[in-house]
Amino acid sequence: SSGINAEYGGVSNVVKEGEKMLKNLKKVYCLQQNQVSFKTPVELLNATAPDFVKKLGQTMKETLTSIGVADIIQNELVAATLHTNYNQDLGVNGFVGFVSLAGGLVGSLWRVDGGNFLLPARLVEHTKAEVISSTVKSISPSSSSGYTLTYSTSDAEDITEDFDAVIIATPLHNAELDLPDDIDQESYLKPFQRTLATFVNGILAPLVPGEKNPSDILTVTSKDKLLFSSIGMKGEADKDFNYKIFSKEQLTEAQLNKLFSKINDVKVVDWLAYPKYSVPDSVPNFEMAPGLYYVNAIESAASAIEMSCIGSKNVALLAYQYLEKVDNVDSGKVCRDVRNFREEL
Repeated sequence: SSGINAEYGGVSNVVKEGEKMLKNLKKVYCLQQNQVSFKTPVELLNATAPDFVKKLGQTMKETLTSIGVADIIQNELVAATLHTNYNQDLGVNGFVGFVSLAGGLVGSLWRVDGGNFLLPARLVEHTKAEVISSTVKSISPSSSSGYTLTYSTSDAEDITEDFDAVIIATPLHNAELDLPDDIDQESYLKPFQRTLATFVNGILAPLVPGEKNPSDILTVTSKDKLLFSSIGMKGEADKDFNYKIFSKEQLTEAQLNKLFSKINDVKVVDWLAYPKYSVPDSVPNFEMAPGLYYVNAIESAASAIEMSCIGSKNVALLAYQYLEKVDNVDSGKVCRDVRNFREEL
């Protein structure tokens, strides 16, 4: 109706902008297929679509306002996706904001059957790579060339070993890893958003008296402190129902008893899930030094499993070009028509 359209003005603008982003993102797959690499995430995003870099410099609220999206849509619809996907609000940058929307309002959401951890697990199987269960303590320039790693295993003293190139594929904020002296380690350390996932088997009390709860409960922008970011039913349960609650702080027993009419079991996972996004913000380099690379730099632009895959592919290209002394490809000379490349983010 005209009343609904007036109240929720700008929904079509959100969808159009999201669809444009997904269309533009197809170019990155073409660039990588043509073995184009980038030393920074900003260079990668700019070569894919300059508008992505523009969004990095705007809050999601500023981005949405600039395309005519009403406050009610921002505060209810868009904020709800950010609360459940990143446990953050409209102050995140516009690029990660639309990545958040890509799995819901626009585009399609895909998952790995069995869990995302199968991606690296299958890659190890496919490449027959040697996996050493250990803790890496330091990376330093080798006396000859490449880098020396110092690491420890559960049953041995510190071990040192030289490598031609090193790829770091873990967030540095809690890695407790010493890097070469000439690298500004502070520029790679970013605050991460604490997220608590509370898994409850039981029965959720009606949030609205007399009304049946939906399978997923999201939260909107509020001046009051939110008890939780989202609640969703998860999987089959042998008894009653399974729920997953996202929150920024651990829920007390009293708070859980307020939310649930019956509780059989509770498990809590407390973790630093993704960077805290703000504007302005810094985005670290993929290439920390020749032969030393950082996959997780891409997370500072947007954290998602597919963004990690894009960052990983880019770092693999950088390492290959470094080790094999292969020149990079000029991004301006390839991928001018990307209509046949994949669309999903």
